[in-house]
Amino acid sequence: MLITMAACSSGGSSSGSAGPTTSSSDKGAGSSASSDGSKVELHMTVWTADPGALAMFDEIGKAFVKQEPAVSAVKFDSITLDQLDTVITTGIQAGDPPDLSWLPVEKSLEYIKNDALVNLEPALKATDGYDFGDLIPQLQEHWTGGGDALYGVPFSTGALALAYNEDLYKKAGVKSPADLIAEGNWTWDSFREISKELHDKSGVTGFVLNDFDYANWTRLLPILFAYGASPWNDDATKCTADTAEFDSAMQLYHDMVYVDGSAPLPGQKVDFWGGQAGATTAFLGSMSALADATFKYNVVPTPSGPAGDAQALGQASIVVLAAGKHQKLATEFAAFLTNKKNAETMATRYPPTRKSLLTAKILAGNSGVLTESMVQPIVDATTKTGRIFPVAVDDAKVADALNRSLDKYVWQKDVNMADALKNVCSDVQPLLK
Repeated sequence: MLITMAACSSGGSSSGSAGPTTSSSDKGAGSSASSDGSKVELHMTVWTADPGALAMFDEIGKAFVKQEPAVSAVKFDSITLDQLDTVITTGIQAGDPPDLSWLPVEKSLEYIKNDALVNLEPALKATDGYDFGDLIPQLQEHWTGGGDALYGVPFSTGALALAYNEDLYKKAGVKSPADLIAEGNWTWDSFREISKELHDKSGVTGFVLNDFDYANWTRLLPILFAYGASPWNDDATKCTADTAEFDSAMQLYHDMVYVDGSAPLPGQKVDFWGGQAGATTAFLGSMSALADATFKYNVVPTPSGPAGDAQALGQASIVVLAAGKHQKLATEFAAFLTNKKNAETMATRYPPTRKSLLTAKILAGNSGVLTESMVQPIVDATTKTGRIFPVAVDDAKVADALNRSLDKYVWQKDVNMADALKNVCSDVQPLLK
């Protein structure tokens, strides 16, 4: 959780929430070089250690340096995601925060409400050839602050898709997800049925949520969204985990675990990628694990529910920190990094939010795992029914409380779901602001 940096603000955060703050009066528009006229070195935090990705960003940084004489270098500082708040907060305390950063959508509301980010929209619209209108509006919504601003440019908007082991379904003589799609019966209820049938006939786990382990509630979002459910309302002020929609969604997965036996129990380890389960939901980027698969597989959009089709999307943006020493140059680099040419380069690794680049051909790329025919329905779902993860002001604390409360009240064999979810809201509501 971030701490409020009152020393860096003339009056603290008007929202009263925790988070980094900065006063607009002491930053201005930034400068084109350091105060002594020397060139400046821009720093950007990223949470990847992938040599290929870092080399890609380094090349883009070098290209920017060639065209911007006031910048001597752009350094990409690799950290882990759980270090992000600490790195930014300690940097502000020391008077030397990063100039730019990746920021997960879960942090967007917190940082925006604490005036910690620079509004990039005027600069992006003024940049020759940027084509601001190419950005898909609904995929930028969490970064607008509820107005006409844009406090971050999404560079990675990943869909949670469903991968399944074709061999297991065929061997058991059970309809596969593709069969249900062909029948026009691709719903969570019908998927539950074939998952149970697969488990009953073969003994294997029917469905496992990737990266869930009963400690990451966001992996339930494909089910929740399909039922029209979310743990809180749009402005993150009221817990809605006790609604009928949330109840129905949670009951479906709870029954798969405790009634059908088709999904793992808490503490039970099941490796879909190793052939131990019929299906999983995971980000498209995680599908690279299928490169070593010893079974035939397919990737499809997640099922629909009572609320219709709903594509759950995770997201991260490139932001400029308001506490940074070189706002103007950092903003120029943000515009350069996310322009059409460089966005296309990044799209080989990170799903884009530009209309011109969000295509099956670009997302499938040369992965050797995904095909255009697999990816096209997911692209269509992203643009038509895509929903970004819900966010709260103090997201880390709220998410921790939600995960702990679900573990205490919901992830037990014999529960009354309505009563359990009322208890969940009792735990979560005091943290919503």
